[in-house]
Amino acid sequence: MQKTAKKKGFFVSIMDYILTFVKMDLIERRNLAGYIFVIPFIIGLLLVFIPALWQTFIFSINDIVIRSDGTGYDLAWYGFGYYKEAFTVDVMFRQYLLETLRDMCINLPVIMIFSFFMAIMLNKKKLPGRTLFRVIFFMPVIIYTGVASAAGTTSTSGEMQAVAAQIFADPSINAGGSGMKAGVASLTGIASGVKAIIGSLRIGSWLMDFIMLSVSRLEWIIQSSGVQIIVFLSALQSISTSIFEAASVEGLTGWEMFWKITFPMISPMILVNAVYTIVDTFTNSRYQIASYINTVSFSRTNYSLGSAMSFIYFLCIMVVIGVIAALCSRFMFYQE
Repeated sequence: MQKTAKKKGFFVSIMDYILTFVKMDLIERRNLAGYIFVIPFIIGLLLVFIPALWQTFIFSINDIVIRSDGTGYDLAWYGFGYYKEAFTVDVMFRQYLLETLRDMCINLPVIMIFSFFMAIMLNKKKLPGRTLFRVIFFMPVIIYTGVASAAGTTSTSGEMQAVAAQIFADPSINAGGSGMKAGVASLTGIASGVKAIIGSLRIGSWLMDFIMLSVSRLEWIIQSSGVQIIVFLSALQSISTSIFEAASVEGLTGWEMFWKITFPMISPMILVNAVYTIVDTFTNSRYQIASYINTVSFSRTNYSLGSAMSFIYFLCIMVVIGVIAALCSRFMFYQE
């Protein structure tokens, strides 16, 4: 009797879940789909990321002593001395960290503005070759993988590096041949022309330096904007055309439609793209800080100092994301 009651209770609970799902409205079903989508991330966060992060912190505040018999290691309390050493003693770590933060401050606004502008252009129905341009801008995301980049940067053949530089136009590849020149020659010419124009405007030196740094890494910006363009493009296409038609009837100009309709309705995607750009910048293999931390940890076998550097780097990423999220949340608009 008890087994029968348990079976009935089980089937009743299943039926309750089914009925609850059927009675959900459209918004609740969309929310449920979102929760299901993030379940793998939550599982990975709880089972993989947080334990690894905690272990890294434990290593950073202890000396790791490898046992002579090869059975493992022992931890000896050291406190926050390795954090102090990373900032005050290790000059290279501080230099690499500041360079990464500086480049992030340049890359973030430039990539966001460029990808937003290109998404607006690609969203225009009257643009000739719109599909072709979409493929062109997203192509670097597909072909420029870590394996493809490593093919050029790790090869000992100068000819192989030149070919990789010509294909991927990667400024981090120092091939020294005609391949690299062919990959960035046209962009260098554009940068020189823009520099002459900006110089004639007699603007502030800080703004001049910012613009020139942005122009000098134009190929990098284009290469890093594929995902952001797609996200902005999908957000633009999700806006109902009836809203613009009603606004046009009311007499709103295109400029007013942009600031009062388009920009507020895609504002959540600005935060998404900003977070993606920050993470992509900090984890990019072009920067030497990641390889330097790896060198300190394994080549120099100073695991505690490497763990402290890794944790500092992680905290910097989280602080930057928190600041950007706080700033962006002030003008976020969510449709109810």
